[in-house]
Amino acid sequence: MTPLTLKSYQQTALDTLAAFARAARVQGPAGAFAGLAGGPYNAEPFGGVPCVCLRIPTGGGKTVLAAHAVPLLAREWAGVDAPVALWLVPSDAIRAQTLRALQTPGHPYRAALADAYGEGLRVCALEDVAQVAPPEWGRAAIVVVATIQSFRIEDAGQRNVYGFSESFERHFKGVERRMLAALQSVPDALVTAEDAARDASGVLAGFVGQPRWSLANWLALHRPVLIVDEAHNAKTDKSFTALQRLAPACILELTATPIAASTNVLYHVSAQELAAEDMIKLPIVLAEHPEGWPAAVFGAAQTQRALEAEALKDEAAGLGYVRPIVLFQAMNAGEDMPPEKLREYLIDELKLPSEQIVIATGTTRGLDEVDLAARDCPVRYVITVQALREGWDCPFAYVLCSLQKLTSATAVEQLLGRVLRMPYARRRGREALNRAYAHVCAAEFSQAAHALADRLIQHMGFEALDVASMIAPQASLPLWGDGSEENQAPAPVHQAPVATNFEAVAATPDVLALPGVQAREVAGVQQVVVAGHIGAEAEEVLLAQVRGAKKQEQVRAQVAQHNALVAAQAAPAARGVPFAPLPPLGYRLDAQAPLWPLERDAVLEAVELDLLSPQAVHLPGFQVVQEADVFEIDLDGARVALRPLGSGQMAMDYGGSTITADTLVGWLDQSLFKPLDYLTQGQRRAYLAAVVGHQLHACGVPLVALAQGRFQLARKVQAHVAALRDAAARRAFRQKVLAQEGGDAWLVEPDWAHPHVFVPGRYPAPVASRYAGRYRFPKHYFPVLADLKEGGQEFQCAQLIDRHPQVRHWVRNLDTAPCGFGLPTSRGYFYADFVAELLDGRVALLEFKGAHLVNDPYEIEKSQVGALWARASQGRAVFGWLTVEQDGIPLARQLDAVLA
Repeated sequence: MTPLTLKSYQQTALDTLAAFARAARVQGPAGAFAGLAGGPYNAEPFGGVPCVCLRIPTGGGKTVLAAHAVPLLAREWAGVDAPVALWLVPSDAIRAQTLRALQTPGHPYRAALADAYGEGLRVCALEDVAQVAPPEWGRAAIVVVATIQSFRIEDAGQRNVYGFSESFERHFKGVERRMLAALQSVPDALVTAEDAARDASGVLAGFVGQPRWSLANWLALHRPVLIVDEAHNAKTDKSFTALQRLAPACILELTATPIAASTNVLYHVSAQELAAEDMIKLPIVLAEHPEGWPAAVFGAAQTQRALEAEALKDEAAGLGYVRPIVLFQAMNAGEDMPPEKLREYLIDELKLPSEQIVIATGTTRGLDEVDLAARDCPVRYVITVQALREGWDCPFAYVLCSLQKLTSATAVEQLLGRVLRMPYARRRGREALNRAYAHVCAAEFSQAAHALADRLIQHMGFEALDVASMIAPQASLPLWGDGSEENQAPAPVHQAPVATNFEAVAATPDVLALPGVQAREVAGVQQVVVAGHIGAEAEEVLLAQVRGAKKQEQVRAQVAQHNALVAAQAAPAARGVPFAPLPPLGYRLDAQAPLWPLERDAVLEAVELDLLSPQAVHLPGFQVVQEADVFEIDLDGARVALRPLGSGQMAMDYGGSTITADTLVGWLDQSLFKPLDYLTQGQRRAYLAAVVGHQLHACGVPLVALAQGRFQLARKVQAHVAALRDAAARRAFRQKVLAQEGGDAWLVEPDWAHPHVFVPGRYPAPVASRYAGRYRFPKHYFPVLADLKEGGQEFQCAQLIDRHPQVRHWVRNLDTAPCGFGLPTSRGYFYADFVAELLDGRVALLEFKGAHLVNDPYEIEKSQVGALWARASQGRAVFGWLTVEQDGIPLARQLDAVLA
């Protein structure tokens, strides 16, 4: 079974989580977090138990990430083959939905677990835990899905999960006393005198001071991997106590809106990353209707009809069935347009077929048992008020029409989240179907855009800079593209300037004297409206009119959001300006041969690797040390302690007398199947047997120690083989691509027929590394800049590029495909720091290097590849290798020479 292919940002999030778990075993959670997230780690209230958060905005696929995280944390942190995982969700509706998905063979969530543990894994609800036979624990992976409310209570004796239960007698009877003693430190795990006094049966009298036979204690005994979904709901003292009672090995939180003071955000996904992977539709085309709700309703219905026509063309082109749906947020009962009245209006006034309209509220359950994705489903309009049922999915939702004010409407973000999700997580051929639509009752775009931005930022986990480019007025974009190109750029846009109303700022003469500031009278009171960028000095003038630290902080946040909107509107990509295409490198075996993409895999095909040589079998930097009855592994200078001999259950009796070298080789072969999948199974088994034999006989490592350290051994084998392949690839790359060291070199040339194109809206810059300084880069193609800090040499280089008279616009290049532009190397790809389009039409790759890296062999290889790319372009491309100073030539003159 093959799990759902992960998106790039999902894989990066999991890779970061794996790196954290490995580092935490050596440095502790605080040191590992500081090294990866670059900030302080909050250890409260779980002490040494790692507790980190993956921040994923609405529509980002938190559940599939959680499913992949279970085996990752079990392997990298807990070091167990058959973990116990407790998956906590915020409501019973989500619990039922998650449980059903994880129990359904073939479902992507279950497939992620089955890929690691086979179909023998057990997924169950709390009430089924006691039915799992004791021998299965520690032999099969067990995932328990529950609501956090099941464990969250002040008095542990008042909840069944904590209560003494004879159904768990058979589980506790066979457990060693030493393992039970671990429960002594778990809060509320022991039977108290008060428990015994309340027990009418008298059974508990003989258990005072001993662990209860309870469901919670049984889970705690196995130190579960804890997954906490919508973790912002679990940041209370009651929740913390409940989690402590479960004695987790580690805690992974997932949420779109973490509480900053009490959350260790390890990785934060941006809206641009979601859009680049076709998880959400962007932009949100916003239509404001000052005339009132009838115009908004009519506009939404018209949008639906036009979208459905586009969807039929898309389907005819073979891109799958879509039936665009409108989500109406009606008014409350007693107001002008409650749900029933709106339905009548749609039927009587707009002449919409009654079977196309359903009401979904707390009292009218029109969507129950309705499969909205079915081709024969007639529904095109869904009317609700507050919120739709939790867990309900609407794959074809495209249009939100809110008859309530966005500033006051509750749960509008839930409806907006439905509309943002892209059907099938796949970009459509008709450009209109790649956008979301919102029709609102508002006086002007600026007011509606700010209200919508507040919802996206405060409740859905998006960043201000992302939101700035997520919202576009309907008049600024052609509603229907011709669909001729999948990634067509929008036509140049001329928008009205962004204007923000600063209610907290008094309209004093000093404020009104600022450029772009006007006074607007609202309810007899003058209010300050600002258009255009707000500089540092202007911001200080605005803040001077505001009393109180809290109000000043609100104004600062408002200024930041306003400037983000302004920057997004001014960026060349937002204005529909195209960026010149960049050719990747290709190769031919001879002048008459076809042109093939030049990539590392092609080079590796020319490599022969002898994995049975002494150099391949020996694992440098891997050493096992015995300390009393505990083994430690020294892995490249980092010492990792293993569990004491004989502690706990381990699959296949690792640590016992029945383990054999062949069993360990089989485990390694299964664990390393993907990293070594370019070998046949016979080649893999022969190599792994040689490695294990070398450790046992040449290095004198006891088999029991090698088995206990199997996860570290597997990691070292993987890294060692990768290093051997890298060395072989370097030699082949110099021969075949760079025409060095003899051999038959390939004919390398740029492939102008398949160029890389920077597409507006496709710049998935990670949130943690974004530029957040005050200096503006007006020529940067996208509103956001990736991986740039204010100050320092690289920042100065970016300033020089932005100011250079030969540069039309430029991009801070991303280091991942397909949104970044890379050139092949022996290790993979080299992504130059900056990519520029010049006024004369040429394209330029510019790499800035600190002096300490100039003589690094791999850096030299990258410079050679860049120079080869420029030479082969026949004057259409240039490459610059820039440093602070080269042979006495300053950076500015180096740039002049490259771009001349």
